[in-house]
Amino acid sequence: MSNNQLLLISEEQSSDSKIYNWFSKQDFCQTQYCAPSEVSRYLEQRVDLILCDTGEDVSISLELLYLCKQQAPEVPFLILSHTSDVVTAVAAMKQGADEFLVKPLQPESLVKLIEGYLQARQSRVAVEENHGSSTARLGRYVGFEKMVGTTQVMQQLFERAQRVAGTDSTVLITGESGTGKELLAEAIHRNSLRAEHPFVTINMAAVPEHLVESELFGHVKGSFNGASESRVGRFEAAHGGTLFIDEIGDFKLESQAKLLGVLENHRVTLIGSNRDREVDVRVIAATSHPLHQMVQTGDFREDLFYRLNVVNLALPPLRERRDDIPVLVNYFLSQLCQGLKRDVPLLDPELESRLRNGHWPGNIRQLRNCLESMLVLSREEVLTLADLPEMMNGGQLAAGQIAIPAGTRLEDLERTAIEQTLKRYRGNRTQSARSLGVSVRTLQRKLKAWGVMADSRGNGQSEEAAKHGLQGSGTISTSN
Repeated sequence: MSNNQLLLISEEQSSDSKIYNWFSKQDFCQTQYCAPSEVSRYLEQRVDLILCDTGEDVSISLELLYLCKQQAPEVPFLILSHTSDVVTAVAAMKQGADEFLVKPLQPESLVKLIEGYLQARQSRVAVEENHGSSTARLGRYVGFEKMVGTTQVMQQLFERAQRVAGTDSTVLITGESGTGKELLAEAIHRNSLRAEHPFVTINMAAVPEHLVESELFGHVKGSFNGASESRVGRFEAAHGGTLFIDEIGDFKLESQAKLLGVLENHRVTLIGSNRDREVDVRVIAATSHPLHQMVQTGDFREDLFYRLNVVNLALPPLRERRDDIPVLVNYFLSQLCQGLKRDVPLLDPELESRLRNGHWPGNIRQLRNCLESMLVLSREEVLTLADLPEMMNGGQLAAGQIAIPAGTRLEDLERTAIEQTLKRYRGNRTQSARSLGVSVRTLQRKLKAWGVMADSRGNGQSEEAAKHGLQGSGTISTSN
């Protein structure tokens, strides 16, 4: 018997599946059977062809198609359908389906078709093993397996990322917190000629100001208090590979000139040393801040901005790609349930609607955390609105639940959010910054720009108001 592995996805029991019974008797392949909820686990093993037969609901097949193309893009995916709808068939082919077959089918014709795909795959694998690179064997979207997006804006982003991956151009990734900037940077690295070399990351918002240069460029022993031994920086650690600098907008202004010099000359000087060291590093930077505005306010060097912004990739917030939410939900449920060792639950229609129409200020990270919370706290087979985390059910999830007075400026809205958060955390700026999804440095910079102080109870007041004992005003109401 051949060692070709055919995976049949079906909602029927294996004993009831005519297709499974037919193929299990064939000697040109070994047939494995799985339910839609088990697909991810089976893709961890060798699969040479996928045959998807999920009944009349073609949308399930399309979701599984996307999942399989993310995890195993090189494996042929054939859809069996009860509908001959042309629009659905075209949509399936655009998403990467190799065949869209309408039932009923003659078994002999299906066997011949599958044999052709398996023979072609065997020939391709043989050629790649002899002459091809490991990257070629992994398929078209190498490194994008962790990024889920079927919408046009995401597919266009993936295409642009792939094109830039083959170059050494500096990339600036922009997008709100939680949109997946580091995942995109890693995918670019894995698609590049540097893929076999290190992918090193540093988050500028998480590094204390006095250690920023040491972390990036390294230091020699005794160069400052606490430097008990010499240490290479992230640039040297990434030699030959890619350095991902996250939240570049939090990089202190005084050190930006040194970073610009490294980007232009490809040489670093350790703190406390007079000797330059050459580095071969591609830099990918990311930020959730509007750098062009920071340039105008003098908080970010214009020459560094243009040096970083050679290629800009903008990740959209989740609220601007709502059609991806059902796919993301299914992807995370399958992934999380594997880790929790539980069956994937069904979702109540009202809950599905709430998730799809949510505002999601924390984007994909918030969606995943929300689903994980529900899976941990509920053991029911069907998740409902009652299983939503308390903060999500309390009016903070759905868009439009924050009542903003007409004429409110964006700056006023941001200021109110910061002042109320400071009050909630009794003036603790570290906790407030974490809740707001910004760095402490960014929060302090905004407070300084507004002339706002936070008293021990977290009440935001302007310095002028504080002098006269006046309480700051200005609120935005939240509907219950």
